[in-house]
Amino acid sequence: MENASGWDTPLWQTTGFRLIKLGELVQAVTADIFDPQEISSRQFHVLAAAEAMSEPSQKELSRSLGVDPNVMVGLIDDLESQGLAVRTRNPKDRRRYIVTPTPEASLLLRKAREAIALAEEEFFSSLSRQEVRTLHELSGRLLDAHPRVTKFE
Repeated sequence: MENASGWDTPLWQTTGFRLIKLGELVQAVTADIFDPQEISSRQFHVLAAAEAMSEPSQKELSRSLGVDPNVMVGLIDDLESQGLAVRTRNPKDRRRYIVTPTPEASLLLRKAREAIALAEEEFFSSLSRQEVRTLHELSGRLLDAHPRVTKFE
């Protein structure tokens, strides 16, 4: 395929440009999913990680998600003010806070995951299931092969 409809640019010939544009499209789709729930995709990722990890600290969440620690504090502040997360001191290390999603957040996460699954099915509908699996595997390999660019500390 030379140029897809509407992408008449010399950058169309670069894979990086195509990946950037796909990322922007997926980001727009996820924004539409999270807007009615009044959270951002970053907040969703924080809640989902906090739910999956065993008593994660802010620092552990920051490292796990590749989010600057200062940004993480603000994200958790916002989640707390929305009643979606609780931050408590770690009894083993009083300098650290454990981040726990509230029951309301667990319900929101379940609904959001269902919406994401439907959105992904629609977004990738022009590909076969095998092509989606291949894209998933290849993108994972590329992400594993390259260090994150986000500052951790």
